Amino acid sequence: MKLSPQERAANRAAFRSMSLAQKADYIFAYYKLPLVLALVAIVALGSVAHRALTHKEALLYAAFANVVPPDAVDEALTTGFVLQHGADLARNEVSCYRELYLSSEASVADHQYAYASRLKVMAAVEGQQLDVALMNQEAYDLLSASGFLLDLRQTYGDDPSLQTNTVVLDSNQVEVDLGEAETYEAKTMDAANALDVTQSPLLQGFSGDEPIYLGVIANTDHMDAALAYLRYVAQGQR
Repeated sequence: MKLSPQERAANRAAFRSMSLAQKADYIFAYYKLPLVLALVAIVALGSVAHRALTHKEALLYAAFANVVPPDAVDEALTTGFVLQHGADLARNEVSCYRELYLSSEASVADHQYAYASRLKVMAAVEGQQLDVALMNQEAYDLLSASGFLLDLRQTYGDDPSLQTNTVVLDSNQVEVDLGEAETYEAKTMDAANALDVTQSPLLQGFSGDEPIYLGVIANTDHMDAALAYLRYVAQGQR
């Protein structure tokens, strides 16, 4: 209902005579819904603005499988590459899947963790959000056998640190698991699908006695950056 000028004047006078607490109660009682909607809009706009200002583009997606680099090495493998690549740290990053555990003989306690890590890797590969993998021998064997790693002979060139591993093209593993076959049979091939980067200056003091390998995911969507990353780590250019 539209108020007359006299009624509006009386309401203003009554509002001015209220205490601060009474004014707050009045405003909340009569304008609660518009205030809530305005607050929601402000929060939403702030969230969108924050994401826009802080969002970083992934130069590369990397996985650390069965290896946990200490902070200094982790920084060299991520921030160091962005800087070496000449990109802006405020806008670019190496996006990492850390603390992945891949094993075909995981203990009962670690089985769920290994299964979850394998699913994460498979989803990342399927979504083309994984480009390179830093791994120990066990993880390298599993990723190679699954056909996830790119044969580097054509793209990376001849290099003494190139490692050859087995790729399983076809097998009766499912039948063996279901008890429908007693003997495991597989059709395989060899591929030079990783670099031995154990002696990389970037990894000194980290690897210990266990070899460390670096490979490119076969369906990478960032081939140039992935190959540049291999050279960066292999040559130890900080």
